[in-house]
Amino acid sequence: MEERIIDDEFGRGVRMKKTADGYVDVTDAALEEMEDCEEAEEIAFEFPVLETDEDDEDLVGLSPEEAMALRKKKEEAARLRKEQYEATCAAGEKLLAEGSFKGAETEFEKALKLDDEAMEASVGYWRAKTADFTDPDVLIGEYAEASIESLEFDLGYNAVDKIKQTYADVFERRYQELCEEEEPLAQKVEAKQEARREILNKRLLRSTLAFCGVLLPTAALLVLAIVFGLKMFSTPDNTYVLPTILLGVGFFAAFVVFMVFTNKWINVFRLRRENERLSSTEDGARLQQIRDYKEIYGCLLINRP
Repeated sequence: MEERIIDDEFGRGVRMKKTADGYVDVTDAALEEMEDCEEAEEIAFEFPVLETDEDDEDLVGLSPEEAMALRKKKEEAARLRKEQYEATCAAGEKLLAEGSFKGAETEFEKALKLDDEAMEASVGYWRAKTADFTDPDVLIGEYAEASIESLEFDLGYNAVDKIKQTYADVFERRYQELCEEEEPLAQKVEAKQEARREILNKRLLRSTLAFCGVLLPTAALLVLAIVFGLKMFSTPDNTYVLPTILLGVGFFAAFVVFMVFTNKWINVFRLRRENERLSSTEDGARLQQIRDYKEIYGCLLINRP
C-alpha cells in the first residue's frame, strides 16, 4: 500500500493512501486536528441576495449598489407607468359613460400601449369601437375571415373571457338573428347554384366532346406532317414535298380550331369552379359572411360547446 502526503498552499497536509484494491483513500490532516479539539468554532458566511426581475444583461458589470439603484429606478418607472395606465383607463371609462365613444376609443388606445396585458384597456377599446356592443359585428367582422384564436391572441385571453361573460346575451341574440337570416338565404343561394350546376354540366359535356373531336384530327395531321416531312428528301423526284405542305396547312387550320374549342372547354371549367364558390355572387358572399360570423359568435357563447 502506497502512502503520500501533499502540502497545500495553506500548509495543510493531505494524506493520500493507495490501497491494495486500487482505491485512493484521502485524509485531510486539518480534520484530524479539529477532531482533537474539544470545541470548534463554527463560522457562517451570509451573502446578501439581490432580488430582481431584471434580465442578467442589465446587471452585468454593476456593483450591488448600482444594481439596487437600477432596480429602484425601474420600479419607479413601472409604478408611474401603471398609474398612467389606470388614469387613462379611468378617463376612457368616463367618456364611455358619457356616450363619447370616439373619445373613449382614443383613450383606451393610448392605454393599450402602457401595459403588457392591458385587459381593462382591451375591453374598453372594443366597447368604444362597438358603441358598448350595440353593434358587435364591428368586432366580429375584424376576425370573421381569421379565427377565434386570432381574436383571443390580439385582445388577450382575460379580456375575451370578460367580454364573453358581460355580453353573452348580446352574442346569443345576434347569433339567433344570423341563424334566421341564414336559412332562407341558403335555400335561395343553393337553389340558384344547383340550377347553374345542371346547365354547366351539360355545357361541359358538350365542350369536352367537341374538344376531343378536334384534338384527334389535329394530332393526326401533326403526326402525318412530321412523317411526310422526314421523308421529303428521301426521293429524288420530291414525291413528299406537296403532301407535307398540304398536311402542314391542314394542321395549322386544325390547330386554330383546336385552340378555339380548347378555350371554350377551359372557360366552362372556370365557370363551373366559380359556381361552387359562394363569394362569386352577391347573395353567396353574404351567406359566406353570415357563416363566418356565426362561427366566431358560437365560440364566444360561454354556454355553447
